[in-house]
Amino acid sequence: MYARRTYYYKCMSKTNSPKLWQPGMWALALGIIALPATLQAQDKPAETEMIITKDQFSLTLNDAVRIALEMSPTLQATLLGIDGAKYDQKKNRGSLLPKVSLSGSYGYMLKKQKVYFGDMGGSGSPMGSFFPDDGIEMGQTHSLQGGVNAGMALIAPQLWASLKLDKEAVALAEEKAHGSKIDLVAEVKKAYMAVLLAQESLRVLEANYANAQANYKDIANKYQHGLVAEYDKIRMETQMKNVLPNVVAARTAVRLAEAKLKVVMGVPLETPITVTEHLADYKDRVYQHLPMESAAISLQDNSTLRQLDRQGRQLDAALHVKRMAYMPTLSLSFTYQYSFASDKFHLDDRKRWSPFSTIGLSLDVPIYNGGARGNDVRSTEVQIRQLAAQRVAAESQLRLGLMNSVSEQKTALEQFVSAQDAVATAERGHSIAEVRYKSGAGTLLELNDAETALLQARLNYSQAIYNYMVAVYSLDALKGEGLPVEAK
Repeated sequence: MYARRTYYYKCMSKTNSPKLWQPGMWALALGIIALPATLQAQDKPAETEMIITKDQFSLTLNDAVRIALEMSPTLQATLLGIDGAKYDQKKNRGSLLPKVSLSGSYGYMLKKQKVYFGDMGGSGSPMGSFFPDDGIEMGQTHSLQGGVNAGMALIAPQLWASLKLDKEAVALAEEKAHGSKIDLVAEVKKAYMAVLLAQESLRVLEANYANAQANYKDIANKYQHGLVAEYDKIRMETQMKNVLPNVVAARTAVRLAEAKLKVVMGVPLETPITVTEHLADYKDRVYQHLPMESAAISLQDNSTLRQLDRQGRQLDAALHVKRMAYMPTLSLSFTYQYSFASDKFHLDDRKRWSPFSTIGLSLDVPIYNGGARGNDVRSTEVQIRQLAAQRVAAESQLRLGLMNSVSEQKTALEQFVSAQDAVATAERGHSIAEVRYKSGAGTLLELNDAETALLQARLNYSQAIYNYMVAVYSLDALKGEGLPVEAK
């Protein structure tokens, strides 16, 4: 048993929350579950104090979804993709702004160049008499230069067109994040239902085992008093021992289901959690989500198709950018520099400093580059046609998945109705068999058969509820639904 210890954390609003999760911040998200449901539905203040206890974390389905949306590393990576696309957009926008840089250089001449003006090879020079025969050294020992360089694009069709491409890249990243949220929510809900199913199966099996133990004690007592044969005692003992491995397996299934839920939520495996709901709580929801015909269900909000559409618009923008490569560009440049040259390094000698400046226009008219631009355009056109074909194939596959989900939902509904009736029948049959056995009118075999039938009916009933809700969550993901309001 954990010693009760209380920790306090500051839960920041979404606008102020960090992008990356530090060690221990999982506990922060788990504090969300401490809020009453009414409080969580209200607008959250900028800063709220949470109380987290170490001994347990109680989770409703909505709690698990909210924590997963905050903690899932997979989702966080997708959300960071939006930031990356926005930074790329800002970078390309900056290409339209003037660029300013400082430049500087220093040179030291190790050996000066000599220029000769005297007789060379017997041919005389009219200036030779004015210069020494061994030549004149040219250049200065020290040279220093520094200045400011600026430039900007005046006409840049390809650069302007790329702004649309960047906008589509951001929109695609946002749609991918939206799709990841939908998939994550569906996965969390299924994992949560798996925990409820495992727990309910364990409860049924433990009750069955307890009942088998009670029956065995009763039979053993009767055997001691000579009221039943040894075979009846052995048979009941065997019945009891056959149930025990199923109980052990069910306990393992609960631990594994809880571990998977933690992984999907993005919290450490050692985090103690307790789900507060029960599978029976969802029996009324079966009739609230009656199956529709697949043909009547729209896929216009399906994230996979929306991403393909965004990719199509992105390729259209890319095609426009590549066509703009045929257009001329015009750039403006400006330079202002100071230079210094002297045999002696005296920077305070103003006579040695020489300023100069330039301003100019640069025109680039593409003529021919070996067909690279044309091939680039045609390559993108092929990619657009490929994407169109992929979308048709993807929609067909999604329609098939939609039909399967609807079929699974209908099947699960039929199983639920049948299992519900089977449980009621099995309970009545077990009661009758129990009364008959205690009165001596029935046999031990009848009682064992009745208990087995009741056990199977209850397990089938739980499985039917689980199957139905999983089909509902799968269908929601296909339709692009299921997100909490605050996560949209």
